[in-house]
Amino acid sequence: MMKKADNKTRITIKDIASAANVSISTVSKVMNGTGSISQHTKDKITRVINDMDYRPSELARSLHQKKTYTIGLLSSDGYGRFSLPILKGIESALAEAQISVFLCNASGSPQEFKRHIASLLAKHVDGIIVTAAKTDKREPLNLKNNTPVVYAYTDVDDDNAMCVLPDDFGAGELACQHLVEQGCKNIVQITGPERFMAVQQRDAGCQKVLMAQGLRNYPLSYGSWTSEHGYSAVRDLLAQGIGIDGVITGNDLIGHGVLQALYEYHKSVPGDVAVVSFDNWQVITELCRPTLSSIDFQLKELGRIAGECLIEKIDGQDRRGKIMVPCYLQPGESSCKYSQA
Repeated sequence: MMKKADNKTRITIKDIASAANVSISTVSKVMNGTGSISQHTKDKITRVINDMDYRPSELARSLHQKKTYTIGLLSSDGYGRFSLPILKGIESALAEAQISVFLCNASGSPQEFKRHIASLLAKHVDGIIVTAAKTDKREPLNLKNNTPVVYAYTDVDDDNAMCVLPDDFGAGELACQHLVEQGCKNIVQITGPERFMAVQQRDAGCQKVLMAQGLRNYPLSYGSWTSEHGYSAVRDLLAQGIGIDGVITGNDLIGHGVLQALYEYHKSVPGDVAVVSFDNWQVITELCRPTLSSIDFQLKELGRIAGECLIEKIDGQDRRGKIMVPCYLQPGESSCKYSQA
């Protein structure tokens, strides 16, 4: 009868070899995927490993392959709104390679950020992914020991860097084109601070569509990323007598405020004014009345791509440049005047 691992007895590779009646080196080759071993022998050893519930020593594996099978995720997104979905995508990419993730919240001071980097390097992580709450450019890490780095949802000025980013320009195009297809002629943008790269790129995408359609390009209503900003901006626009029939909002919270103001002004949504937002944060979009149409940036997919890029860099591949992850529209009741079929 085969013994199984418990708290007192650790099953070793020697035990596996003995139970399978093969050499220790043969077991090692099967576990590491090396050497020419017959399928019959592979199946027998795999069966014994499963029956004995064998768990290889991580330390031994690390020493043998000169890897720790860990990576660090450095995030400056204190609330986790963007980093947590990205983390799920990263973990899905790393699962098959049996790589674990150390999550470091570096949303505080630059000193805290440096402390986290030092801690990750001391743990000899195989690579680092840097992410943030915004896509704006940041300083590259410039690690002296050449630890592979990938930037996810944040950009750097470094031709040798690997950055995985949402397609904000395409998002602006998609949102504006959607409203045009709903028959909107007077489309305004109510968004966050002008300094944000995402705001600028989405506006550029929107302007492209407006110019192509020969529609007026109204000045943007810049402000905070809050429901209050959306509410007050719509009130100001309506008070000026601007006959808006389409609104693009910088995020779902702003969209929530826009819907509140339109309701108080007895504007039918989407009959009088169609509204589309960004981020597809379902805790907001599904609670809005009507439900809010929103552009989804596929953050989990972005994380998965970033994880795969890091694995390739760890394996010695030369990965550099920028990957723009496409977005899609999650239609809600706030914008769809006509069938989306």
